[in-house]
Amino acid sequence: MLAAASLLQWAEQTNLTSRTTDAIEDAFSQWYDALDSIDQESFAEAWPLIKDDANALLTDKDSLSGLIEDAGLDPADLPGCSQKNWDALQDVIDRLTPEAKGEF
Repeated sequence: MLAAASLLQWAEQTNLTSRTTDAIEDAFSQWYDALDSIDQESFAEAWPLIKDDANALLTDKDSLSGLIEDAGLDPADLPGCSQKNWDALQDVIDRLTPEAKGEF
């Protein structure tokens, strides 16, 4: 939940719909490439869950208040994010994140 909230916040704060796809890809690639191989694999494994959490936060945050609080977050403090900004980031991450190899 924390990772999903962080990505939603970043997508909104950087107003990704005002950026080109290449710029979003560059920003994500720089971040991802800076991770060591174990962290890259961990992100790839977690990405489907992160994506589901982010989509749920956008569509039904109220019903997730228990999970949000369990993650140490305050539902009232979670940033909003437009669906368009999230879609711009989600599409890039979907394309650029390799599928988890399941080696762990």
